[in-house]
Amino acid sequence: MAKSKTNEIRSRKYWINPHVHCGCDCGTETKNHEEGCADTKDEYRLIYELPGVKKENISIKVVKNGLRLNARRDQYSEFVNEYPFLMDADPEETVAHYNEGLLVVHIPIIGEDPFKQTESIKID
Repeated sequence: MAKSKTNEIRSRKYWINPHVHCGCDCGTETKNHEEGCADTKDEYRLIYELPGVKKENISIKVVKNGLRLNARRDQYSEFVNEYPFLMDADPEETVAHYNEGLLVVHIPIIGEDPFKQTESIKID
């Protein structure tokens, strides 16, 4: 017996990573950048490049400890990302802006940095 062929369309999911920026000027002045500078500001800023995606095809879900992004480009491809937060975030106050394939998500931080009061490990 021959197998029947179906006209099933297979969609591919592409995992993308955001450009993460703490919101300070450390990215423009490298000499002032300190490791872990995100604890000096009050938000996460995630920047995603989504070429060919329409705004109405983007879904962003934020909970206190992470973000989930789904952005369908067409019937064949979708961009996806899940980003965990080190410090608790405020989903209610999160805002996003999308322009010409660039999505910027501002997520307010409401928790304390758990590493702020810890000592660095000595490296041999």
